[in-house]
Amino acid sequence: MKPFAGLLLCSAMLVAGAAPALAQQATAPAASGGLDEILVTARKREERLQDSPVSIVAFSGQTLENREITSFKDLANVAPNLDINGGIPNGGGSAAQIFIRGVGQDDYSFPNEPGVGLYIDGVYITRSVGGDFGFMDIERVEILRGPQGTLYGKNTIGGAVKIITRKPDGETRGRVDVTYGSYDRLDLSGVADFRLADNFFGKIAVTSRDRDGLGRNFIGQDLGNENKRAARLTLRYLPSDTVDIVFINEYSKQRQNGPAGSMVQFIPNGATEGLINPILAPPTAERLGLEPPFDRYGDAYVKTLERDGKGVYNSGGTVETRDWAEIFGSSLDVTADLGSVTLKSITAYRWADIDIRRDSEHTPFDIVQVDNPETTSQLSQEFQLNGTGIDDRLTYVVGLFGIRERGTATLFAPLLSGLFDAIGVDLTALAPQEYRGYSLAAFGEATFAITPSLNFTLGGRVTHDNKDYTYSFSRPESGQVLFEEVEQNLKYTEFLPKVALDYRLAEDTLLYGSISKGYKAGGFNSRALSGNPPLSYNPEFLTAYEVGLKTSLFDRRMTFNVAGFYNDYRDIQLLSVVDLGGGNVETTIQNAAEGRIIGAEVEMQVEPVDNLVFGVGMGFLDTKYNDVGAEAQASGILESNRFINAPAFTMNITADYKLELARDQTLTFHADLNHKSSQFRDAINTEALQADAYWIANARIAWSPNRTFELAAFVTNITDEIYLTNGVNVSGLGYVEAYYSRPREWGLSATARF
Repeated sequence: MKPFAGLLLCSAMLVAGAAPALAQQATAPAASGGLDEILVTARKREERLQDSPVSIVAFSGQTLENREITSFKDLANVAPNLDINGGIPNGGGSAAQIFIRGVGQDDYSFPNEPGVGLYIDGVYITRSVGGDFGFMDIERVEILRGPQGTLYGKNTIGGAVKIITRKPDGETRGRVDVTYGSYDRLDLSGVADFRLADNFFGKIAVTSRDRDGLGRNFIGQDLGNENKRAARLTLRYLPSDTVDIVFINEYSKQRQNGPAGSMVQFIPNGATEGLINPILAPPTAERLGLEPPFDRYGDAYVKTLERDGKGVYNSGGTVETRDWAEIFGSSLDVTADLGSVTLKSITAYRWADIDIRRDSEHTPFDIVQVDNPETTSQLSQEFQLNGTGIDDRLTYVVGLFGIRERGTATLFAPLLSGLFDAIGVDLTALAPQEYRGYSLAAFGEATFAITPSLNFTLGGRVTHDNKDYTYSFSRPESGQVLFEEVEQNLKYTEFLPKVALDYRLAEDTLLYGSISKGYKAGGFNSRALSGNPPLSYNPEFLTAYEVGLKTSLFDRRMTFNVAGFYNDYRDIQLLSVVDLGGGNVETTIQNAAEGRIIGAEVEMQVEPVDNLVFGVGMGFLDTKYNDVGAEAQASGILESNRFINAPAFTMNITADYKLELARDQTLTFHADLNHKSSQFRDAINTEALQADAYWIANARIAWSPNRTFELAAFVTNITDEIYLTNGVNVSGLGYVEAYYSRPREWGLSATARF
């Protein structure tokens, strides 16, 4: 959509009634008219969103349905200063790369950790690969912006995303959903609640998602398709009025091909094409019957949005790509009300088997293939004690957290495969890896009411990390073993403080300010393809200074929230692909920079009349490197560069209207418009990896003849806007690869409740 057309549509929606990026139907209806109250647990206790002195965006399950948000990456454009995509392609396309306020994680290679914490029913998820799971019977999603180090710990340096599923409550009921749409999409899901005894309830949720791909590679493989299955069993036992026990087991499996992408730029360097075109290209061209100019490695394989449109979904690669994942998770949540305090225990185990394979340069020639199979497990335990004291003037939470991680992975990267047979040069890499680590933490946060209107909050968390990593390396074509095993250990203890004040100017007006600190864990460069032993890198740190205002106006028919922040960002972990010469490259992460981030969010929600909700959300970011190390500058990361995945301006507008008809019939209308300014998808700010500014519009209409049935029609990305979501610059091998958003799609859905 052109900028002028986007602004015109934006203005029209504001005049007609646009609803906010926030959201959202509440989890608790308002007492008498006005906006529903959204209940959140950002501070590990339930409270109204408007009473929580934290920058939060919350979506109810109904809002997710209205906006056709069926998986994690569908959240990409729904909130200010939030960006979600598949990350660089080593994540296989189903990784959940989350950036909040310009802070996140760029690389998903094993065993790197995220910069925004993901929690499912209170359980921290250590790995982002395979994280773009299909949503299934979700109660709400909470997005916490800014570091959440005190209550949530490491790897929440950018913020945290909490997924809360619906729990059985003793009612016997169920629902079945069917969706058919573009690309032969067929989604089937079902939920059944049942009672096993007076105080023992259960719930089963299942889903199946299938969709054809967006493009094809040279061997005809469907790229960007969807094939996922998932099931969840939730059991809930209430032995007394004061004890609540919830046991959850979930399983998911996907067998998808790789994402749809292509070479977006060819960078001749003499050495690479000098090896490929006279030696490797001719036998491949003869075998595949390639005619000039496609018989040579060069810019004939380049595809750009400006020139090729949806042709960018098609790859020239001949590697059979895959994006496979099998994941199992189990958790036991026990909550006991002991009177003045509440004790909670969350015990969880999670296992994941991931298999990623991609053709990196997207040509028929055997230049770069990357295989990343890995198996990981995590076992975690958290204890929380929530309570009040001093005549209810003191509210506090203290706790202990521990997690143990285990994992094995194999990096197989044939570089210029066949070169050894031709001239005796072997650049193929085979690197088995093993990871073992644990993290222990003690935390506490207390809020004291100095006066009935003024609260003071003080919190802190001490975390100890211990990581062991082994890395072996060989070149299988020649049989050369560069080293049998290199062992590394990272060990550190960090303290994360928080101090805050909030002041209630009026009954529905809250002013707050806070200083908080977060860190992302250090790790290991697990793609040392040159044969040099891998180097480790240290944690990165962020100190955030934030002020905010939350208001409810006109008998709670309008909310207006604003937050402003300044982030001091140190020891920033930056990713770059270094050219080692001779067709050899190495992807490295290093603590390469210092920087600062200044920004704000403004969000409004209003219900002028019953059943009509509209509003707007806007985000502003100004990022700057204050200092960049010499080695990072040599790879192209300059002080003048912009931060990755950090658009300067984001806007979200939505409109929801419910029309009540005769005999309990209803029509529900939803529309939303989302905008992001331009942003870069890599740290060196490669021009070919700059995503242009875009506008995305979506709409849905649903008809319910009664309370048990619904038919809906929807269109996503109405204007068919395609934009670049991620990519990587491998100039050492002469190319830049890129991946893209989904095009316009339509769908029909039916829901039956019983």
